Amino acid sequence: MNKSYPHINGKLHLTGSSRFIADEIPLPEMLYTKFLFSPVAHANIMELDTSESITIPGVEKVVTASDIPGINQIGLVIQDEPLFPEKEIMYMGQPLAMVLATSEKIAEAAVKLIHLKYEELPPIFEIDEADEKGEWYIPEKKIECGDVQKALSEADFTLQGITETPTQEHFYLETQRCRAIPGEDRQIILYTATQSTMEVQEVVSRLLNLPANRIIVEVPRLGGAFGGKERGATIWAAMAALGCFLTHKPVQVLLEREEDMRSTGKRHPFQGRWKVGFDAKGKIEALDIELLSNGGAYADLSIAILERAMFHADNAYFIPNVRIRGRACRTNLPPNTAFRGFGAPQAIFILESILDEIAKKLELDPIKLRQINAYRSGDITPYEQKVIECNLPDILERLAFNSNYDQLKEEIEKYNDEHRNSKQGLSIIPVKFGISFTTTHLNQASALLWIYIDGTASLTTSAVEMGQEVSTKCATVVSKVLGIPLENIRVESSNSQRVGNASPTAASTGTDLNGNASRNAAEKIRVRLLPLAQSMLKNQGIDGNMEKICFKDGTVFSSDSPETKIEFKDLIRQAYLSRIPLGANGYYSTPGISFDWNIGRGSPFQYFVFGAALAQVQIDLLTGEHQVLKVFIVHETGISLNEAIDLGQIEGAFIQCYGWCTCEDLPRDTTGHYLAINPSTYKIPTIRDLPSKIQIEMIPSGSKYASIFGSKAIGEPPFIYGLTVWFAIQNAIHSVKPDAILKFPATRESILLALN
Repeated sequence: MNKSYPHINGKLHLTGSSRFIADEIPLPEMLYTKFLFSPVAHANIMELDTSESITIPGVEKVVTASDIPGINQIGLVIQDEPLFPEKEIMYMGQPLAMVLATSEKIAEAAVKLIHLKYEELPPIFEIDEADEKGEWYIPEKKIECGDVQKALSEADFTLQGITETPTQEHFYLETQRCRAIPGEDRQIILYTATQSTMEVQEVVSRLLNLPANRIIVEVPRLGGAFGGKERGATIWAAMAALGCFLTHKPVQVLLEREEDMRSTGKRHPFQGRWKVGFDAKGKIEALDIELLSNGGAYADLSIAILERAMFHADNAYFIPNVRIRGRACRTNLPPNTAFRGFGAPQAIFILESILDEIAKKLELDPIKLRQINAYRSGDITPYEQKVIECNLPDILERLAFNSNYDQLKEEIEKYNDEHRNSKQGLSIIPVKFGISFTTTHLNQASALLWIYIDGTASLTTSAVEMGQEVSTKCATVVSKVLGIPLENIRVESSNSQRVGNASPTAASTGTDLNGNASRNAAEKIRVRLLPLAQSMLKNQGIDGNMEKICFKDGTVFSSDSPETKIEFKDLIRQAYLSRIPLGANGYYSTPGISFDWNIGRGSPFQYFVFGAALAQVQIDLLTGEHQVLKVFIVHETGISLNEAIDLGQIEGAFIQCYGWCTCEDLPRDTTGHYLAINPSTYKIPTIRDLPSKIQIEMIPSGSKYASIFGSKAIGEPPFIYGLTVWFAIQNAIHSVKPDAILKFPATRESILLALN
């Protein structure tokens, strides 16, 4: 199964022939949109006058909250977010009105003629102020095990502190966009860049007061998402749908890069307030931690993100006495939203900072400290899920072997002794990452599979393709079950009519859920074909047992007589003539998961992914520049469905987290305005930031609890490995100034400030 088959979309991307939403040909009477964005972060709307803007030739309509025919509400988990605010502005960049015109230039001119009068209100931007004022979406959540206070009071050593992580911009190459096209009988077809067709359909249905079956959501593919189009795309799809509904004309919403970065939510900033107790050997006995997140103006996915952060507050370590409290805070920033890792990277960074403090206090080797505290099979998490098939100690040993750890440490110490203006550092971080949606009901998926008369197949799943190649993996599953070549399987676009009620493609569950649904559909067809295959083989003198019939390499045969084969396409043609159904719906729901927040207990995850990483860096003490010299990663994949795809996901996740840790600085001014809103000011990693050496070892494992054909999720867990770079930079700084405080991200300025 782990052969590196070419990506289904690879040739299309390479030749520039893959189609994205904005590549479609403009339609007759197409209307283009521009928005009046709020110039302030918090205010009462006194007047919104659109009368002058509507007089410009080419302007079809100017849309505000008063034009919404249904319920002005796009919130789902908590219904607190209007499409357009009616009375109160909640964040800078919030859309207040939408101009529909025959060109973007005309729409842009019309926006400038909308007159807004407002009464500015005091904004809240920081976690501390929001928490002090009790600005939470819901009351505090808690997970607790053991006796934390007693364990802290009896511990040999205690430390306490506050650790913070900042925001991060998704910076998907394809900005937010949607095309809405009117159909017959009040239908609206939405070609939209979303990770969640069901959410768009549900929200637009409510907004327009139309039945859900009138809202058709089509997603050809996404040009990147990383969580930013799970909920973040809904508002723009709703805008396009509303404009289409009101004008009965095609409408296009397409944000420019600066519009996108100014108005959309980011990764949640987090603050961890903690106290830890440990013994002289470094064994952690107790952890009391408060996790507070900055959710922005509306709830969005902040509750679920906080929950996952709480589930990962222990990272890879067994701690017998734990209290984890979580509060998601409302502020006057754009609603922060899903981002690769979904709260886990923030919580893990906080805990790894605590581990580094313990190592410094006891002068312990970082890898030995982590080995002492690492989970073993049979250990219980703070929320009482048993950690099974855990190979973390072995992974840490393997990492030490691959990196020649002891020698590497000596080389770094020698380098630092011999060099005055540059220093080196290293860091190790393991990970235990839970896989499943923590919102239990989302763990379901469907698939629709058709086998055509020539033996080729068409597969539609709940999954949205966004570069992670879930399409290739689902096709691989069908290929294995039916024994047909991968090139004979076409994976169709996501569509709410072909596969309805689709959970978001998120939480690293895309292949787990949709691969299993695809398998279910393929196995239904295979079962139907078996009696016919047996009959056709019998006609050729093979009187074989049905259980021995094999589907492989586009043929069907009995394992007793593999030399006598039937072509799969001939079997399918005969099946059609015999009136055997050649289409099937597949369905899958993840078994054995549940959680009760009333008691803070349950099993929210189907399984865990384990791994560890080491990074060696070098910093220039005069300029603050750094270079990543070596990266070693050991990652457990289960039985990989496609090693090339998994390798790409590990590399990409590492680099994306590395960017968050080092260069992706997103400052704001005192009014709540993000100052880095284009590629010239917001710096993501480039090819010159790649490590000089990166060695990735993917460890297969025959996990009983893994997902489709023994594979494990790959999208989010490797993101954690990028944190090693930040801690390695800090380690290099501490070789010069042991008590230096390095801000996150570790930009050149942050490094120089820490040194000075």
